[in-house]
Amino acid sequence: MYLQGVSIFTAVRNGCPCQPWCGQRKQLSTSPVFGQRELSKPAGNSGMGNEHPLKKVLVPYILTGYGHFIIAQAIALYLKKKKPDWDVRLFELASEFKDQALERFYKQAWRYILQMPTIAAQVVFGVEEALPALSSFVNGRLIHSAVLKAMGFLAGYKPDLIMSTHWGCTHIFNQARKKVEYEVPLWYVYTELAGGYQLMNCGADKYFVMSDEAGKALQGEGIAAEKLERIDLVVRPQFADQIISKESARCGLGLPVDDFILLFSVGGEGIGPTFSFINAFIKTVKQGRILVATGRNEKLCDELQIKFKDKRVMPLGFREDIERLMAASDVMAGKCGASYSMEAVIMRRPFIVTSIGAPSERPNMKYIVENGFGWYASTPAHFTKLLEIFMTDKTLYQNALNKLGKISRINGAETVAADIVQYFKR
Repeated sequence: MYLQGVSIFTAVRNGCPCQPWCGQRKQLSTSPVFGQRELSKPAGNSGMGNEHPLKKVLVPYILTGYGHFIIAQAIALYLKKKKPDWDVRLFELASEFKDQALERFYKQAWRYILQMPTIAAQVVFGVEEALPALSSFVNGRLIHSAVLKAMGFLAGYKPDLIMSTHWGCTHIFNQARKKVEYEVPLWYVYTELAGGYQLMNCGADKYFVMSDEAGKALQGEGIAAEKLERIDLVVRPQFADQIISKESARCGLGLPVDDFILLFSVGGEGIGPTFSFINAFIKTVKQGRILVATGRNEKLCDELQIKFKDKRVMPLGFREDIERLMAASDVMAGKCGASYSMEAVIMRRPFIVTSIGAPSERPNMKYIVENGFGWYASTPAHFTKLLEIFMTDKTLYQNALNKLGKISRINGAETVAADIVQYFKR
């Protein structure tokens, strides 16, 4: 529905001497660097005679979770809206390159880290002393084969600009463009709301950040201030373009207009003591509903339907209309992934962070709490206490609403798309 006009690049094996995705066999050199001479500058395309020739914009991401895809999709959609004749391609790197190392590290290992105890996960990812070794591993052995494949892909597709939404993609294409001496602009959207790690210094020409906290953190990792651009929050278009009223959303979903409604997202991995949080809601809120969004975790959704017969508990599987559920809610709760956190803020819904997945999400929690947009309740007991306050005194809740009301609803994805268009005009 939302991908109309945007290409999702699919590999086609055609016997190319470089890599199977090139699709440009006749145009490729057989030199060891995959056509270094031909690649010194972006080649443009069939619109070369026009004042503003058609452009190829590659939007790579890695599907570690849906957050990176959501941001990539939003940018691609706005760019296609501004330039419908451009070739805008969403590109999931690990699957398109069929690279097992990327699959294991970025997808399988990431899910394993999400389910680790907090302390163990921080040792794997968050301990600063370990990051130089991890960075060396990522930039060396891990992505070696992916860099070779990216070199071949650049030779075949010849993008005019690369707009990455994952630091891993940025590292790979940065090394690939250097090896083939292909002068293509490489931009990167930093998808977390705060914090930073050495791995985020990934060689991009331009970094988009969505908060002052994130900008300061990246500067602390050695990224020059002139490479940073501050933008508003990046969300899918339906969260910013046409905000649904609470009354309309509830009417459409068949929910009581006057009930206290909490949207509880447990994430695709179902981490955290989900049942205990739901029980806390049932015991505390007598006139209300808890909408439990389980995403693609069908097993958890089935378990919830079996365990909870109370009509106040509504387990929901994967939904395309998550913005409608958010609009219908009074409060949102769950894991503080960047996309879910940004959607809560731009929908102006106070957010109770109940769990932190990867250690890189901890700064997102601090962003929510320190800006007064919500609270951190990591235990069912703390969650219960917050709900009790909401039921008896609206001051805490209203203070959060007031602060959220000052947030811009301009979509950062549209700003990124406008920057890309402006870059080619210059």
